[in-house]
Amino acid sequence: MGHTSGEWIGRTATEIAAAVRTGRVSAREMVRQHLDRIAERDGRLGAFVRVRAEAALAEADVLDARADRGELPLAGVPIAIKDNIAVAGEPMRNGSAATSDLPQSADHTVVARLRAAGAVVVGITNLPESAIYPFSDSVYGTSRNPWNLAVTAGGSSGGSAAAVASGMVPIAHGNDGAGSIRIPAANCGLFGFKPGTGVVPGEIGADSWDHMSCPRTGR
Repeated sequence: MGHTSGEWIGRTATEIAAAVRTGRVSAREMVRQHLDRIAERDGRLGAFVRVRAEAALAEADVLDARADRGELPLAGVPIAIKDNIAVAGEPMRNGSAATSDLPQSADHTVVARLRAAGAVVVGITNLPESAIYPFSDSVYGTSRNPWNLAVTAGGSSGGSAAAVASGMVPIAHGNDGAGSIRIPAANCGLFGFKPGTGVVPGEIGADSWDHMSCPRTGR
């Protein structure tokens, strides 16, 4: 199941999942190629605040051993999660140094569902402090537009948009109350999807903005 370096970079999540489901390529190899891409590109783009290289490869190995891999809709798909919902074992900083650096005890429902579908979380993406600005500059770095490093990727899901637009992941999580995925999607030439209220579990505490904010993924 070996493949040349980077062969799967730029493929859609649908193509990737189909290849992993059928055994054409392992989840480990798929994740490894995208981690290599992150190592190559993210130093200039600042899309990620944390990369889960060892953990993601270990999770890919578990996925490869699953008897039901052929039934998983997102089998082996590398995905990035915005740093304002919980990923078990990782801090959730919400773009702010004033937040706790303790690891989260459990996945947010969105993350749990993505993982149950076979996706592998390769990293956590940058956002502005408290997710309230239309750019993604924080104490943890500045997310730049892959098409032009001199301009912003947008916000508040700018890190996720930069990660997808640069091919570091095929799909990424974002959430939106007043344009926080639509703005980065437009800036970075992507499609962003905001489901109707109640379609996807969206509760993120005070930052839910009276339930205006909804999570979703975009490509």
